[in-house]
Amino acid sequence: MLKPYLRHSTVYMIAGILTGAMSLSAAANDALKHVDHVMTHWADTPQEQGLLPVATAEAEVAKTHAGFATSDLKDLSSMQLHTRHVLHALDPAQETKGPGLGYGLIKASEGVATHAELASDSEDASDIVRVSGVMVASVGRNTTRRAEEALKLSKLILASKTSEVAAPHVLKLQELTKAFFIGQDLDKDGRIVWYHHEGGLNIATEQMDLIIKSTK
Repeated sequence: MLKPYLRHSTVYMIAGILTGAMSLSAAANDALKHVDHVMTHWADTPQEQGLLPVATAEAEVAKTHAGFATSDLKDLSSMQLHTRHVLHALDPAQETKGPGLGYGLIKASEGVATHAELASDSEDASDIVRVSGVMVASVGRNTTRRAEEALKLSKLILASKTSEVAAPHVLKLQELTKAFFIGQDLDKDGRIVWYHHEGGLNIATEQMDLIIKSTK
C-alpha cells in the first residue's frame, strides 16, 4: 500500500529564483520532500515559501540597507537607522521592526542547510541530489555564520557613540552582506568554492536549479 504522503501528494511548483518556475512532484521520494522544503514550501515561513527564497530575500534586504548605511559615513543617525534594518533582516527577534520578511536570514539559512542535508542523506536520493545537497547544506551553514558575524557587527554599530567609531564597522558590514551571495575567497587562491566555508547563496541557487532540472 502506498504511504499516506504518496496517496495525497500533489505536484508542487518550484520557485526558480533565477530560471523561472518549474514543477516537481513531491511524491517522488523522501529526498524530494526536503528539496520541496528548501525551494517551495515550509510551514512557518511567510506565505509558507521555501526556505531558500526566504533566505535570499532576507539577505537582499540586509545587503541593500548595509549599502545605504555607507552612503554618509559621517552621519551616525543614518548609519544606525539602516543597521537596524539589517538587523531586522538577520534576526527579527533582535530588531522587531524593519523592511525584512520578519523571518530572519539566520533561521532561514540554517533551515536550508538542514533540509538540503536531509535530502542528500535520504536513501532514495539521486546522485545529483546527494552531491548538490551537500553543497547547498555547506552554503547554508556558511551563510548562517556570516549572518551571525553581521549581527555582531550591527550591534557594534548601534553601540557606537560617534560616526568615527561606527564607520569602519559599517564598511565591514557592507562587505559581509555582499558575501551572503558571492561568498568569500578565504584562502586567497583567486576563486570561491562551495567548501572551506567559502560559498555563498549564488552557489546554492545554482545547485538547487540543477536538482530541479534533473527531476524533469
